[in-house]
Amino acid sequence: MQHCIFPLIHCKSTDYHVYELTQNKHPFYMKKVLLAGATGHLGRHIFRELKQQGYEVRVLARNLKKAQSLFPDPEELVLADATKPQELEGCCAGVEVVISALGKNLSLRHKGIGSFHDINYEANLHLLQEAEQAGVQQFVYISAFGAGQFPQLAYFDAHADFEKALRYSSLTHTILKPVALFSMLEEMAIMARKGHIGQLGQGDRLINPIYDGDVAGFAVSCIGSPSQTLELGGPATYTRQELAQLVCEAASYSGRVTEIPLDYVETLLPFVRLLSRNLYDKLAFMAAVSKTDCVAPTVGQFSLEAYFELEPQLSN
Repeated sequence: MQHCIFPLIHCKSTDYHVYELTQNKHPFYMKKVLLAGATGHLGRHIFRELKQQGYEVRVLARNLKKAQSLFPDPEELVLADATKPQELEGCCAGVEVVISALGKNLSLRHKGIGSFHDINYEANLHLLQEAEQAGVQQFVYISAFGAGQFPQLAYFDAHADFEKALRYSSLTHTILKPVALFSMLEEMAIMARKGHIGQLGQGDRLINPIYDGDVAGFAVSCIGSPSQTLELGGPATYTRQELAQLVCEAASYSGRVTEIPLDYVETLLPFVRLLSRNLYDKLAFMAAVSKTDCVAPTVGQFSLEAYFELEPQLSN
């Protein structure tokens, strides 16, 4: 394998760069894939799955330092902000498949700018438009289970709006709609280690979260398939209370899990909206899903207990 690091393309009218990081020679033809959102939890799993299967990967990222932490190296790296369409010009040239795990972080600790509409919808729409102009064959999009069912929630509404745009596009499309990802539970574990874990409501609603690596496997396996929409759930279903208990065990926390009344949260939401639309959108999402069963078809194989390196101890 020949390794090289040098600027490959300087796109007209933009200040982003495409860097060729490695040059792989395969004994058989593999499609070139552009992966957006590669530096997030799920994106890193998709990136590794693509590389393991021998695909040539062009990564789209905003942050050079985070992109350089990917292992192994992508063949090409595009530095651009997808919320700015002029920066994406030419990014899909020579690409046959786009996979997007691009989306705003749901963590309350994440202080990034931009709304769900800005990132989950508009940034992906800019990428879709660029993909159509470049003659890309297929667009694989990681949406969310429940998108379209809660139009009053910015998170779901942004996903649903982009799904609609993708279905009306000229590209073959794959829309994957996972329930909560295992990686999203890591914030609960962090709070548990600090002794500040709580749950919204009584915790009696059901959910079957799925491992990020299982979603990544589906995303890559769908390359070359006809247009389809798939809902993805994990192998085990828990109540929210059982889920909190499992996270506490993983965090070695034996204290109390505070129940936060949903009525209290919903009373505060209008005031939170006046102070921070970003925080409001996230809390409104969390309150809504806490009152709803979120159980998707069981397709994932890796268990949450294995993820936390625990033996299964919860009742079925």
